[in-house]
Amino acid sequence: MNSLRRMLDILELFTPQHPVIDVDFVCETLGYAPASAYRYVRELSGVGLLVRIPRGYTLGPRIIELDRFMTEHNPILVESREWIAHLASETGLHVLLSELYGSTVINVHQTPGREPSQLNFGRGDPMDLFHSATARVILAYLLPRQLKRMYETHAEDADLEHIGPTWKAFSKAMLQIRKQGYCISRGELDADKSGLAAPIFDEKKRVLGSITLVGGTERFDAFNRDYLIGLVTRAAAEITERISQPQ
Repeated sequence: MNSLRRMLDILELFTPQHPVIDVDFVCETLGYAPASAYRYVRELSGVGLLVRIPRGYTLGPRIIELDRFMTEHNPILVESREWIAHLASETGLHVLLSELYGSTVINVHQTPGREPSQLNFGRGDPMDLFHSATARVILAYLLPRQLKRMYETHAEDADLEHIGPTWKAFSKAMLQIRKQGYCISRGELDADKSGLAAPIFDEKKRVLGSITLVGGTERFDAFNRDYLIGLVTRAAAEITERISQPQ
């Protein structure tokens, strides 16, 4: 592992249980030598990604600056705004825009629906690739070698078994999603909610993320299923087309 990756791994240590960390914690958790840990936190602090407080280090203001920049200028977000507004207006359901990084999916935008109930997973909440239509529609479009590696890594996990207990069953479920071009889930992240998601791709047809309609199952089922599928898949296709255009 190179030194840049080792330094960036420090940012992974921040959790709700550990909003503040110190050098000793970095050394104990990541196995770094004190000299290296001090150097890394100094470099991260120098560019605003960390800030020193009396109890240690916490995330710095540069992250807020980057978040605002992403919200206002990220091409996927910019090219999705029109469709997100349209989906929310037409259905009254929650609309999520999510992106993939590594083996994690994170919601980068949420437009609330007209329902009073909130979602357990909103903007900024990471999720694994096995739960919910939002994540599973991304999982299905990973490259075959990525999909096989993902299965082998998590083959013993109970979270994966609900998709398919064997590689054959798992890959068949993924193929079905690819044939459909969308994924539907019920009660996987919120017990009383259902979701419908479609994938978003880059110019080389590599999956980048997904757009999802989510709502209470009763309201969700009140819509004609084909109507919702058409809305979401058209939105995903149009967003894909827009972000693939040369600037």
